[in-house]
Amino acid sequence: MRPIAVGPRLLALCAATALLQPGLVQAEPTAAQKTPASGTSNDSSAISEVDSCNQAQSRIPQNATVTAMRVSTAIKGEYGTFTCRVKWSLSPSARPTYRPILFSRSA
Repeated sequence: MRPIAVGPRLLALCAATALLQPGLVQAEPTAAQKTPASGTSNDSSAISEVDSCNQAQSRIPQNATVTAMRVSTAIKGEYGTFTCRVKWSLSPSARPTYRPILFSRSA
């Protein structure tokens, strides 16, 4: 039996096949996958206002500026639901809110 001769065509075919494997090549992110310039993060908690705001803040981009924050409470019978809405912006000219942020990312 003869050994298989590896030529440039066979190498090119193998390389092209490998590139077609899922997960090996990533395309450029689409507009929907890119981080928007601003947004809103919401979270509700049955535990406390602190928990709901901490969860909402954990979902904003790392270098975002918090431009507004609102906490609301809904009580029904013995149970309460705390909702926190955090508005954020990636713009360098964004005006930060001067309301206290309950927890930082390191907390």
